[in-house]
Amino acid sequence: FEERGAALSRWTCSLVHMEELKADLKLIREELPQGTCDVELVDSDLFQWEVSLAGPEGTPYKGGKFRFLLWFPLDFPHRTPRIKCLTPMYHCNIDQNGSVCLDLEHELLRLKLGDTEGPSSTRSSAYCIVQALLSLLAAPVPEDGLVYEASRLLLCDPQEYNRKAQEWTLRYA
Repeated sequence: FEERGAALSRWTCSLVHMEELKADLKLIREELPQGTCDVELVDSDLFQWEVSLAGPEGTPYKGGKFRFLLWFPLDFPHRTPRIKCLTPMYHCNIDQNGSVCLDLEHELLRLKLGDTEGPSSTRSSAYCIVQALLSLLAAPVPEDGLVYEASRLLLCDPQEYNRKAQEWTLRYA
């Protein structure tokens, strides 16, 4: 009976997590304008998203469309998703393999639940993760860079960094 109880508990938790992901997906589609952020489920799987983000105005990424894959674990939001950038880009926080340097445990990536305070009053949110990716396009973080050369260039010669980023955007995005 203990095995059945554990399996039922995992199944119930998985349903709860699915509902949270559905709510986040709905929030993204309601709050982020179509064209700025588009989300498609990969093979109709709620736990695998392809996210297309428009390069923000006033950045070298303007005019580009940047595709990311997000893989959510079955126990999301208790574990963070994996993220991969599919669009080649010149960015100090995204390397040539598509790895993204983003602190997914950061408190800013948590959605506030109701009016209560404390750790149980927030949860990791797919909506906040997508917002963080948009922010990374708008404001790269060279101090937490994944690509040393790009980080150094952004700090020492931002105009050259922007030129290279724009060149890559025109070529690949």
